[in-house]
Amino acid sequence: MRDQRLEHDAAARRAISFITARAAEPITVADMADAAGYSPFHFTRLFADRVRVTPNRFLAGVRFHRAKQLLLAGDDPVIDICHEVGFSSPGTFTRRFREEVGVAPSALRQLAEDLSVSTPAPFTLYPDGVTEADLAGGLPDPATGLLGTVDGTVHLPAGLRGGPGLAALVWIGFYPAPSPTGLPVTGVLRLGEGSFRLPLLASAPWLLATAVPATAEPRDHLASPRPAVGIHPRPLGRTATVRITLAPAAPWQFPVLSALPALVPAHHHFLRRTS
Repeated sequence: MRDQRLEHDAAARRAISFITARAAEPITVADMADAAGYSPFHFTRLFADRVRVTPNRFLAGVRFHRAKQLLLAGDDPVIDICHEVGFSSPGTFTRRFREEVGVAPSALRQLAEDLSVSTPAPFTLYPDGVTEADLAGGLPDPATGLLGTVDGTVHLPAGLRGGPGLAALVWIGFYPAPSPTGLPVTGVLRLGEGSFRLPLLASAPWLLATAVPATAEPRDHLASPRPAVGIHPRPLGRTATVRITLAPAAPWQFPVLSALPALVPAHHHFLRRTS
């Protein structure tokens, strides 16, 4: 069994190398399976098991992450970026980009402008109908879909622990699936490692986290090539205490697509950047 898992990991990574190199081309699952050395049927099953998304979903993730990088690197028209990353319809590209990233392409560029002069301040995002007071008892509430309360601690790699005044920005949130697409249903932005408390909803059982340095440039807030990431290994279904340890993302991991700074409430003040 262990040997089979290792071989499936290796096959998935072969496919991911192929996908990353050829993402802008009209590749198919059959092409990916051939690169992995399996039939399309068996490849699709092993890929979803090892990577937690389907091959086509991974391909889309690579394309949208590349689109984010291109949007932030210059002022090329969205239609040109759409075609460069492998889409033929600008309308479809824009609609799916908004779904996967959480904001439209033009809004992503505006977020980068905001982040060039300011940094989001810590805050907690609660779903409609849920307040901080509801979390104290950790009890389910069918009226709001609340399953309970999750208390946790987040731990950072040494390179992100910083010094006085240099704590990393750590985003922690609950998603419907084990991939950071769209925007989390509930979440928190905190400075540095430490504790957090979040409501758990039936619609979003997967806990994911990512972090960027306090002095990060806008492109690293929004489209880092290798962010620090962490995920709870299983979906949560009731009140729990958890630990999330972040590490630099491996090349074969699904990219962080969420434009998390878009979550900052409109009335929430930004801290001025100091560098």
